[in-house]
Amino acid sequence: MSHYFTATPPQHALEASQRLVAQRRGVPMYVSLRSTSPAGGTRLDQDEPSHAAPHPADSDLAEDFSAARSQLAASAEEETLIRTLQALAYVGLGPDRVPPPSSTPTGGAPATPRPLSADPRISAVGTASDLRAGHFLRVVNYHNTPASWKDELVAELRGYAKDFETVDVADLERFARTGVWHKPRPGLLPVFYEGYRDNYDVAAAACEEAGVIGWFFVCTAFVDTPVDAQYDYALAHRIKLVPEDPRGERLAMTWDEIADLHRRGHVVTPHTASHALARKVLAPEDIEREVIEPKRLMDRATGGSALCTAWLEGTSWTGESAADRALVEAGYRFVFSNTMVQRLPG
Repeated sequence: MSHYFTATPPQHALEASQRLVAQRRGVPMYVSLRSTSPAGGTRLDQDEPSHAAPHPADSDLAEDFSAARSQLAASAEEETLIRTLQALAYVGLGPDRVPPPSSTPTGGAPATPRPLSADPRISAVGTASDLRAGHFLRVVNYHNTPASWKDELVAELRGYAKDFETVDVADLERFARTGVWHKPRPGLLPVFYEGYRDNYDVAAAACEEAGVIGWFFVCTAFVDTPVDAQYDYALAHRIKLVPEDPRGERLAMTWDEIADLHRRGHVVTPHTASHALARKVLAPEDIEREVIEPKRLMDRATGGSALCTAWLEGTSWTGESAADRALVEAGYRFVFSNTMVQRLPG
């Protein structure tokens, strides 16, 4: 292996990342950036290599991904990819991160810019190709952000602000449209899921102290649940709580707080209504509740247009289900999933 796993072997990096998951801390992740429009991207045959002219650092990342994948194999291909990308990202973005051997923005312009892949399939070949071409995003995934963690979170985000560029929706759109990252340093997205009250009280303030834009994915039905029922609602909908989340107190953001986050320049967008699984959103009434109504409510609160969403368990977009088609019809532009962020048609 070349650069990424020199000091930390893949299995050790994965175990360190999994400890962050268990501790409900920020978990670094690399995810492919893809298009879903054949006109704006390419589709790889299963064994077709990328012909992009990469930056050497991105080539190293792709090579280490391929080498580490066999060491971190799981029973399913997607789980193997997740484990491998987790390990890579822990080394590249974690608390003991090692800078790339030379400074390059993610997606830094290759000799011949190459359109994003439009392949919806989850595969090692496709992921390695995206990494090699620089078509990937650096993301740190957060959930609860209790007050006891405020100072540590500020320090962590300040460290990211020192090493990476903040990213807004316009930056993401430009990257997806051109296939080239346009800022002098790599971009990074701190993403806060579920819509916890402490994301508003603690995480947003921490982002602002650190000088970064936060991305807040909100379960809109959690927001609409009466305060005295929010604890039980969370438990029933896989919205995990921590000891600082007491029964009987407000645990979710309010619509006024969501509107305030938008005014302050953060990205605030739906994460379905009830933390739904894509495979269970089948009937028209399910689609209305989990896809269409959350965007309508979000847009009404902020006066903007919520352009991103994500499913529980990070299901990617294939365009084959009624729920997938409804995402496009509702006006969403990006779907965040376990191994990729996809720019939707339209």
